[in-house]
Amino acid sequence: MAMAEQDQVVVVRGEINATDALCVVASLTSDVDAVCESEMIYPYYCFDADCRVPTLAGRKQFSMICLVDAVNGLGATADSFELKRETVPLAVLLSADIDDQAAAKTAHRTVTHRLGRKLRTISYFDVDVAPRGLIYKRFWIVKTSDARVMVDSMTGSLHPLKLRAA
Repeated sequence: MAMAEQDQVVVVRGEINATDALCVVASLTSDVDAVCESEMIYPYYCFDADCRVPTLAGRKQFSMICLVDAVNGLGATADSFELKRETVPLAVLLSADIDDQAAAKTAHRTVTHRLGRKLRTISYFDVDVAPRGLIYKRFWIVKTSDARVMVDSMTGSLHPLKLRAA
């Protein structure tokens, strides 16, 4: 493959490879003819959030990670993870549809909402989000005789897809 057809990106280190993904889906569906159809490397904006929360004894400070889906703009907090630099084919790399400024606003809103739900309070939280950059996460698409499933390479969780999707 020519160098122009590849790009070097930062990828979340996953524990699930294509064979593992296929085995998980085949064991759950009992479909021995299941095939790992493709891989997809999905973009996320990663932010470190420094939070200060009011308490009776002053302000408690802590941090969390927020990922913003660079395709549809949805945000979520995340547990810590390892990153690695990897050269990947452009054909499996999805492009970002939202920009970093929109992602930063989503990250701030996501972290503030998460704090409100976690602490069960309506209060003013000091939240500073610092961009860590664009990172990617690998997913495997596994096709069975009557379903198509996306498998998360980091958690092994399954996301059913429409049979004609992806």
